[in-house]
Amino acid sequence: MKKIGLFLGVLVALLTASCSNILVSDGDGGSISLVIDGATAQSIRSAGALRSTTGGSTYTLTASIRGDYTATQSVSSSADGLGAVTFTFERVPAGKSIILDLAATVNGSYIWYGNSGKHTVKRGENQLQIAVGRVSGVLLWNNTSVKIVPYGNLGETGTQVVGVQTMLPSWCFDNKGNLYVAQTASTGAQRYDLQADGTYPSSASANYLGPSISALSYDNVTGILYGIGDDGSLQYWQTGGGSSGSSRLSILDAVGFAAHNNIIYTATFNAVENEGWKAQVTLSKYEVDSGGVDPSLQKIITLPDAFLTISRSAPTGQMIYKDGALYLLLGSFSVSSSTTDTEGQSCGALLRINPSTLTLDTSFGSNGYLGLASERTISGTYIDDPYSMKLYSPTESDESRAFYGPVGFVAVMPKKLVIADAGYALSKGSNDQLRARRKNRVVTVDLETQAFAGTSLSDTGSYGNVVSSCGFLVVN
Repeated sequence: MKKIGLFLGVLVALLTASCSNILVSDGDGGSISLVIDGATAQSIRSAGALRSTTGGSTYTLTASIRGDYTATQSVSSSADGLGAVTFTFERVPAGKSIILDLAATVNGSYIWYGNSGKHTVKRGENQLQIAVGRVSGVLLWNNTSVKIVPYGNLGETGTQVVGVQTMLPSWCFDNKGNLYVAQTASTGAQRYDLQADGTYPSSASANYLGPSISALSYDNVTGILYGIGDDGSLQYWQTGGGSSGSSRLSILDAVGFAAHNNIIYTATFNAVENEGWKAQVTLSKYEVDSGGVDPSLQKIITLPDAFLTISRSAPTGQMIYKDGALYLLLGSFSVSSSTTDTEGQSCGALLRINPSTLTLDTSFGSNGYLGLASERTISGTYIDDPYSMKLYSPTESDESRAFYGPVGFVAVMPKKLVIADAGYALSKGSNDQLRARRKNRVVTVDLETQAFAGTSLSDTGSYGNVVSSCGFLVVN
C-alpha cells in the first residue's frame, strides 16, 4: 500500500456515486487514512472510460484537508493500481473543523470528485464517508451557438447543442449530469446524455414534445421533467420523454422555478410602490396531485435596493433544489443610458431558502445574500455634465466575493454550485468618464465555505448582457 498525506482545495469533474471510509485516530490528535477500496477504484475507472491513450491512462489522485487544518498530497497510478492506494496523514489536532476532498484526473482532465462535508476531528478513531456525485459539463453560449464543455477545460470544443442558436436557452440538469434544453426556435425540450468520455450526444429516446417553454426543472425523486409554457401553464413529461400533460396552474413571469418530490417551487418578481418603490420576490409552494396543483404556502421577500432598476424590470433568475435547500440566483442589470440618471446596476446574489417554510436563510452570505456587491457612490463632471451616481457592481478588487451579473446554474457537482456570471465592473475612468469593463466568467461557489472560484472566459460575448448606446465607455 502506498502511504501519502492529504491534499487541499480540489477542483472537480466527472464521477459516479460511491463512498469511501476515512479513519481518524491518535491520542491528542488524529491519524486520517483514506483507503481506495475496490468499489471506489471501479467508480474512478468508469469515470475515466474512453479517455485512455495508447499504452493506457495515468490517473492522478489528489486528496486534501481544508478548513482549520490544511495538507496536500497527490499520487499517480495506473487503472489497475487504483485499488492499492491509501492516503494517510498523522497527528491532525483534535477539535479542528475540516473538510476532506478527493479528486481524480486522467491525462490532465478532471473526471471524479468526492467530499466529506464538515467534520470536527476527535481524539482516537473517527470514521467518515465521502459523498460523491456526478459532475456535469458546463453550458456555454454566445449570440451564435450553445455548447457544453468539460468542467476544468472550458476552452475545449465541447459538444454543440444542436438546434439552439442566437438566444438564451431554457435549461436544467438532473443529478446524473444529463442536460435538458428547451430549444428557443422549436417546441418542447430535448435531453443530452452525459457520456463516460464527457461528451453530450442528443438522446434518441428523450424528445419532450410540447409547447414553447420558458423554464425547465427536473424532479430527481420522481423522474418527471417540468416546464413552464409561454402562456404560464405547467407542463410535465414522464421519465424518458414518455407521456406528457399540463396542469391548471398558471405561472407567469417566474424568476425562479424548481421541482422536487412532487412539489413545485416558484419565485415571481414585483416592483411595489409603498412609500417609495421596493423590489419583492413572492415565493410559492405547490403540491402536485392527480388533479393538478394547489398552493400550500406563499412568502414575500423584500429585496435590497440593488434589485430595483430604473425601469423596475424583473431581474434575471433561476432556482434549483440541492441538498435539502432551495437556491435562488438573481441578477440585476441596468447600465445607465445617461449621466443624468442616478443608478447603475451590474450585480446579483445567491439566496438560500428553506423549502419547508420558504424563509430566507440570513446566515448565508451577508444577511441572506451571497455575492451581492456593496453600494458605491461616484461623482464627477464629464463634458460639462455633472453627475452623482449610485453603483451596484463589484470592483475588480472584490470580484472574488461578488457577482457581476449571474445568469444561471450551468453545471452540477457535489456540494458546489457552478454559475454563469456576465456583466460589467462599473467605475469612474480618466477625465471623470464613466467606465464599464466587460466581465464574463464561470463561478464555482463552495456551499460548505461559501467561497468563490472564478474562471474568466476569453469570449466577451459569452452569456449575453451586451451594452450599447450608454453613458459608459465600454472597455474589454
